[in-house]
Amino acid sequence: MNIDRRQILHFGAAAAAGSVLGAPAWAQGFPSKPLTLVVPFAPGGNTDIVARTVAVALGKVLGQSVVVDNRAGAGGSIGAMQVARAAPDGYTLLLCGAGVVVTVPEMVKTSYSRSSFAPLGLVNKSSMVLLARKNETRFRNFKEFAAYARSGDGKLTAAHSGPGTPNHLALLQLENLLKTKFTIVSYKGSGPALVDLIGGQVDVHFDQVTSSLQHIKGGSLQALAVLGPAQDPSLPGVQTVAELGFGEIDGTTYVGVLAPSGTPKDVHDKLAAALAQAVKDPQTVNSARELGSVALSSTPQEFARILDAEYALATQATRDGRLKAD
Repeated sequence: MNIDRRQILHFGAAAAAGSVLGAPAWAQGFPSKPLTLVVPFAPGGNTDIVARTVAVALGKVLGQSVVVDNRAGAGGSIGAMQVARAAPDGYTLLLCGAGVVVTVPEMVKTSYSRSSFAPLGLVNKSSMVLLARKNETRFRNFKEFAAYARSGDGKLTAAHSGPGTPNHLALLQLENLLKTKFTIVSYKGSGPALVDLIGGQVDVHFDQVTSSLQHIKGGSLQALAVLGPAQDPSLPGVQTVAELGFGEIDGTTYVGVLAPSGTPKDVHDKLAAALAQAVKDPQTVNSARELGSVALSSTPQEFARILDAEYALATQATRDGRLKAD
């Protein structure tokens, strides 16, 4: 699992605005009613928080309300299935990370595949962190955590936000680096996992800064390490796993919006252009920064390349026998 997703993304204002904002004639009469933005995870997690910010900005651009609909379960496949089966008219969209679309179908049988969706564009990226309770006494930092995890396979319970999510892939990468096994607990999103971590039902949780920052600042949780290529500015002083001497791990989470495959080109282009504009809205940018993430605009083609890279990661993990539904 050594594919570097950073190498396939080179974003700039011109690139993000180029072919999308220069699209041909806008779809006449679209939209004429509210849109539904399906989030395939429970409320309170990273994806849900991003969706609610983007929905407001997208609604302003389109002149129609955008309603967030949480459809959690089965690693995101329940929500994805709803959108894949929806009429390809642009009124039902999916906001998620690449894992829901390309990784989950590698793990379990689904009625959809990568070809069931048409990417519209990326909206956000965030770092991932390894979280523990602030008052945890068995390990007070990452090195103590690593020693504890290595003291016996399955001794430590580790939570992630759903099978096939970037959180799950980061967990597998860390198991590999530490040469140990966790007792893995899967949730229907980061929100429920955070509740159980704070309550002591699990030992650690792999989560995005977006959904965990408030708990870190509030003093209930601590970040043991950043699971990415660089430190996160929202968490000054928290080192990466590589900086701590344990090897490289990339848990950067990219979130984007997709429409059902078969959506008419004029509608698809209008949605992609509106989304690119919404992501650059000052309120969206500021909200993302406050949450500990980055509002990230892209073309549909750039989002497609992220999906391809995630697919390569997932297929390699499947071949290695390490990516399985819990």
